[in-house]
Amino acid sequence: MKKKCYPYFIFLLITIGIEVFFCNWRFWESLSFPHAKPGYQVSIAGNLTPDDPEFPDQELQVIRFKNLNQNLQNIKLDLLCEGNGCTASLPLQISFSDDGRSQISYKGEHTYIQNLKQTQYIRIHAYGNVKDLHITFTNPEDARYTLLSTEINAIRPLIFQPLRLFILFIFSVIVYTAYHHRDFFTSVYSGSYTKRKKIVLSAALLHILLFVSVLFSNPFFWQKTAYPHPQEYHYLAEALTQGQVSLLVDPSEELKQLTNPYDNSLRYRENVYYFWDFAYYNEKYYVYFGIAPVLAFYLPYYLITGSHLPNPVPILICELFFILGVFLFIEEIVQRYYRLKIPLGIRLLFSSAIIFGSGAFFIARRPDIYSVPIVMGLALTVWGWYLWLHSRQADQTLKRSSLISGSCCMALVAACRPQLILGSFLAFFFFLPELKNLSQKKNQKYLILALVPFIIVAAGLMFYNQIRFGSPFDFGSSYNLTTNDMTRRGFVIDRFFSGIHTYLFQLPNLQPVFPFIRYVSFETDYIGEITREYTAGGLLVCNPILMFTLLTPLLIKKHRSKMLMFALFALLIGLSIMFIDIQGAGLLQRYFSDFAFFLFISALLITFSLITDIYSQELRIALIHLMIFFLVLGILYNLSLYFLPDADNIMLTNPQLYSQLYALFH
Repeated sequence: MKKKCYPYFIFLLITIGIEVFFCNWRFWESLSFPHAKPGYQVSIAGNLTPDDPEFPDQELQVIRFKNLNQNLQNIKLDLLCEGNGCTASLPLQISFSDDGRSQISYKGEHTYIQNLKQTQYIRIHAYGNVKDLHITFTNPEDARYTLLSTEINAIRPLIFQPLRLFILFIFSVIVYTAYHHRDFFTSVYSGSYTKRKKIVLSAALLHILLFVSVLFSNPFFWQKTAYPHPQEYHYLAEALTQGQVSLLVDPSEELKQLTNPYDNSLRYRENVYYFWDFAYYNEKYYVYFGIAPVLAFYLPYYLITGSHLPNPVPILICELFFILGVFLFIEEIVQRYYRLKIPLGIRLLFSSAIIFGSGAFFIARRPDIYSVPIVMGLALTVWGWYLWLHSRQADQTLKRSSLISGSCCMALVAACRPQLILGSFLAFFFFLPELKNLSQKKNQKYLILALVPFIIVAAGLMFYNQIRFGSPFDFGSSYNLTTNDMTRRGFVIDRFFSGIHTYLFQLPNLQPVFPFIRYVSFETDYIGEITREYTAGGLLVCNPILMFTLLTPLLIKKHRSKMLMFALFALLIGLSIMFIDIQGAGLLQRYFSDFAFFLFISALLITFSLITDIYSQELRIALIHLMIFFLVLGILYNLSLYFLPDADNIMLTNPQLYSQLYALFH
């Protein structure tokens, strides 16, 4: 027992040492700072402190340190903010003059957080002695700042953070355990089926707990809003209870009188009131999002309770099923096509990479109305594939209940996110033996059973589209009142160049300071209308495991197997959906979820085929190690998306949590 606990005791001592000496190195550094020399002056807008420590009522505030003339290493600044406008973090712009530059010039920015002591200390790196120094910040509205105290060359306190210590300790234990049980990642799992099932379900549960925590970490999306567009499914639920598909809200007369209501500049110029991002057709409002989420979640909840369901709830349910479905689907693939020759550790790690890389984590951190049909479509897709695979029995017959259930899931995808219906074409690989022998009556029955749900759902959607927009094939996405006239968007080949770069090859914007990642600036020579939001980086670059998809043509030319053809088809479907989004929708971070899942499945099939086909043990182990590195790198990148500076990020909506996370890295 002592031998088993000994390594963990060593890890605890090491992490304590890291916490005390490395994470608090600024404390040890400050012990050598020279004592401050008196004689300098501190003023706010010309008023000397501490007699008048309150800042004046103006937008730009300046703290001036005059006649310092000394070796300045740091400044302690204690600010008090009062009022509703106080922000979680306050950017301070630092400017000073020194022996190397006689004129005051801007030197950098410091993030100040009121309830974090470590942010009160501003480290200065000057050329020789500092002459004068200015600290400038923009005063938020409804906020009043008071300068409580200042100190030159202050000794920074040693701040011991138990949470950071715990994270470091758990991380070291995970690394040690993974290394100690490295055969789990490199060798075929030899445990029982029951134990393997428990491990897979435990891994799925850990992911579910993380996603639930993230979904509840941002209170903004759980609050009621007065804006119409986050409530589109609420409006549709109310309309359906009245037996109509157009919304119960009547558009304004000014909107009806416009020569082109889809012209955003015209609506703005005429000061017309309208519902943003609603579909407008024949002087009525519609919801162009898929109707399936309304029928599955919003309408039943409204009928039962009389109130409306918050958007994060269906996202939570769908992501739970998506996570579980990914783990089960991959296990089914490995069991049926690779005969469990893939190490269990690799399967679990790849499942995790697919879940994070498919955009589900980004959706969890920002669970808005736009993500509801996307994540439901993803959940239905993975469960449809799993049930289709699961329908095949050992005697090569098909289990009808699983076959029909899988087809129902896949058919309903069109009622969520129409472009994802392309995933149904993978049925050619799932049921290739039956399709080759359609002359047999039992296979004809299977085909009819599989097609019935598609026929029913297609008929329902075509009728739904017909009564709304006069065409069974018009889903209404071009009629939305958004930034540009989507009815005139058309097909332009030049859009592909910037779209492919943005979605696949754009480098991420990584920074050395918290939160370490920023949105990437968008540069293009395309002269025309592009619907876009900031994105975080290209899929192939930020998830290097997907680079294996580039080997697909070469591998197929050398060895044409069913799984490689499956991988190629999944890759082509994913790229096709990406092309559809580029032309029909635009360049947005959440649209990665439309096609990323298919690319990950393609990469999984290729890498798993390589593992089983390589005979050299050394080469096989090297490939697995490379896969582990790529998978972990992609997972870490997708985890970092949690900190992206959106308009509704946790820095603004949950400042306490943001402060705790910020403190882990400072």
